[in-house]
Amino acid sequence: MDTLRALSEVTVPDPRSEGFAVLEPEVDGYRPKTIEDHYASISRVTLHAAVPEEVRQHFETTRNLLLYSWFVYRFIPVAEFHAACTLEYALKIKTDGGIKGLYRLIEHAIEMGWVSERGFSGWHHRERTRATLEDLSEMMSGVGEQRVRFHDEPYDFLKKLQESIPEMRNEYAHGSSMAHSGGYAKLEVCAEFVNQLFDEAEGPPRGSEVT
Repeated sequence: MDTLRALSEVTVPDPRSEGFAVLEPEVDGYRPKTIEDHYASISRVTLHAAVPEEVRQHFETTRNLLLYSWFVYRFIPVAEFHAACTLEYALKIKTDGGIKGLYRLIEHAIEMGWVSERGFSGWHHRERTRATLEDLSEMMSGVGEQRVRFHDEPYDFLKKLQESIPEMRNEYAHGSSMAHSGGYAKLEVCAEFVNQLFDEAEGPPRGSEVT
């Protein structure tokens, strides 16, 4: 069981954090994951300047929670929960507080066209994977007509987000023992959602100071 860290071990990495490897293309092999790798994965996920400052500040807490999970592994679910809360906060501001509930807020954002599946890295990754699988299928069959069309499989990316983000938030909010690796993907999807809500081309929102 995880307990309060001894004062002498406050800055000692959690053993689980160092239990992963990173592919190193230069040497054609793997090396142990470092805090620099962890930091790099987090620091590249940002909110642009057109997002209200109070939302950006909220998200910085999320990033710091995930950063310090290097030392306290169970900060990962806390960071994921906080990322979902940042999204809900942004949606409340976007809708002027007129809609209650994260599920309905996300549903409204989708209906209003504020977000697009093409604005999410996860959607692009899925499409690249499906295209690769189709190419492999064609190569293995040797006959174009026998190619498996993976794109025929119905998959509503935005609907999945609408269902999964509130589900994840609620599980953590009502108490959960779940602890898992990473946290980067949920951090990224929440950031990309928020960034789409506020058009960067329009500049900073009125009354929001850019720092």
